[in-house]
Amino acid sequence: MDTIIIQSISKAVDDLLTNSTNKSKLKSILNKHNNKIHFVPVRYRVLGGILQSMNIQFGNFLENTIKNIIELKPGNKIVQEYSGKKSNKFRLSKKTVSLIDSYIMTCQLNHFSDIELEQKYNNLLEQIIYNENNEIETEVFAQDIDLLFCENEQRYVYVEIKYNDDHDTGKFIDINRKFLKTYALLVRELHIQNINELKPVLMYFNNKKMKGNIYLPENTTIYRGQRFFEAYTSIKYMEIDKCFKTISESDLINKKFDNLYEQIIIKQKF
Repeated sequence: MDTIIIQSISKAVDDLLTNSTNKSKLKSILNKHNNKIHFVPVRYRVLGGILQSMNIQFGNFLENTIKNIIELKPGNKIVQEYSGKKSNKFRLSKKTVSLIDSYIMTCQLNHFSDIELEQKYNNLLEQIIYNENNEIETEVFAQDIDLLFCENEQRYVYVEIKYNDDHDTGKFIDINRKFLKTYALLVRELHIQNINELKPVLMYFNNKKMKGNIYLPENTTIYRGQRFFEAYTSIKYMEIDKCFKTISESDLINKKFDNLYEQIIIKQKF
């Protein structure tokens, strides 16, 4: 299993390096920084831009990797129609949109205890299910879905995948609002009738908890690293951690990044 994972990750790293250092990408990054007044030399900003681009692409790779690992566990079935697709078109009741906005605001103002938050959250899900089964007045939304799979043919599991729990305040609010809205969209799309038919999960790839979530209950909805892999896959989290460390410290990968540094910083070939 380690060999399969390592091969998959190694190929993804190769793809990231290739996609991030092609001529059009380098030209785009150079033009961006040439038009900025800055004290950092352009070549260092270009290198930083390439690494930032890799981080963004890594998020997409992470989604695909987790999707493949989910499929390895007997009983799990990826819903291909939605998983990983960008801008899926859904309808959502206007009442639910207002309901989610109101819930977010209420959580910001009150900072509920864990027990109170779980009660408020479960009530919200129940109200969403009621609205999406009874309300006719709707709006159309285009929404990305990181992962949707069916577990043992008994319930759907919707997963919003994040690498790390380190987002700034504004983006953090947006993540939680998007998470709740996507859940609501899926309730209508999948004709969900009760709270047990669709499990929403906010998954952080890393175990580290940077901040508390005032919108979603930690115990039932947020799955960090090890907990997610234990709950929904047949692979141990430590295996994944070991594979990433093996690759990142390998001579081959280090040589490729050394070559990138030499190309951009020393030879300035961009």
